Amino acid sequence: MKKIALLLCAIVMFGCSDDEEKAGTEVPDPEISKMLFSEFCKSDGAGVSDVTKKEEFHYEDAWLTGYTYTQEVSIADLTEIISHPLTIQYGSNRSSVTFTDEIGTERKYTLNEEGYATQCEYASLDQKRQYTFSYTDGYLTQVNEKIMPREGSSDAVVAHTLSLQYDKGDLISTISPSLPYESSTGYGKLQTNYEAGEDINYYRLPCMLVADTYPLSFHREALFAGMLGKPTQHLTTASYPEKNSDTYTERTEYTYSFDKNKKPVSLKGSTKYGNGKSISYLNRTISITIDTW
Repeated sequence: MKKIALLLCAIVMFGCSDDEEKAGTEVPDPEISKMLFSEFCKSDGAGVSDVTKKEEFHYEDAWLTGYTYTQEVSIADLTEIISHPLTIQYGSNRSSVTFTDEIGTERKYTLNEEGYATQCEYASLDQKRQYTFSYTDGYLTQVNEKIMPREGSSDAVVAHTLSLQYDKGDLISTISPSLPYESSTGYGKLQTNYEAGEDINYYRLPCMLVADTYPLSFHREALFAGMLGKPTQHLTTASYPEKNSDTYTERTEYTYSFDKNKKPVSLKGSTKYGNGKSISYLNRTISITIDTW
C-alpha cells in the first residue's frame, strides 16, 4: 500500500545524461508522524485583523489519522482562535475513508489497492457532488466533478474537469475550469505551466498552487494524505499562466529552505505581476514542520 510516497533521485553516475539525472527512482515511504504548515498574514490597515493560519496533519503507519485547520485572528489586543478539526474514519480493509468536518459535511473516498482514491461522494447540508480520479503510471492526471442539482430543482448537472500533465515524474501543466470567466456557453479553461527544480521531493509536498486549484481544492487533505497518486519527483520552483501577453504577465517563483536532514522548513512564494506599465509583487512565506517516528 503506497501512501506517503517518496521519490529519491537516481544516483548520478559519471557520464549519465541530464535527463537520466532528472528522472529519479522510487524509495520506501518516510515514517512521518506530523506535518505542520503555518502562515502569518499581516493586515494592511487599521481595524483589519492579523491572521495566522495553520494546517496540521497526523499520520500513523503512513496513513492520515488526523487533520486540523486553525485560524488565529488578532485585532489590537484581542485574539480569537477558530479551529476546524476533521474526523477521519477508514472502512473495512482500508478500501474507503470518510472525512467529516465539524458541521457534518462528508467526503467518502473509495480507495484502490494502491491506496489511491478512485471516486468521492461529497455531501453537505444542501449540496451533493461526485468526483472521479484518473491516474497514469500512478500520477493523478484527471479530476472530474459533477455538481448535482438540489432536490426538487430543475437545474442540470454541472460538470468540471481538471487535467494534469507530467514529464519524467514532474508536473508541467494543469488545465482547470476558469471560473471567473464564465460565459453563456459554460466555463472557460485556464492552463497553468509549472517548472521543477533540482531538489528531490522527499516529503511529497505538492505545489501550493496545485493544492488550491479548483476542483482539487475540495480534496486538499486527501492530496496531503497521499491518496491522490504519486508526488512529483522534484519540488516545484515556478508556475505561470499559459496566456501571458504584452499587456499582462504573471509568474510565481517558489523558494525552499531546508534543515541539515533535507527536511523543508519554509516555503516562500513570490508572484510578480506586470501590466505593461508597472510591476507589482505578492509574497507569501509558509513555515513547515515535519516530525518523523
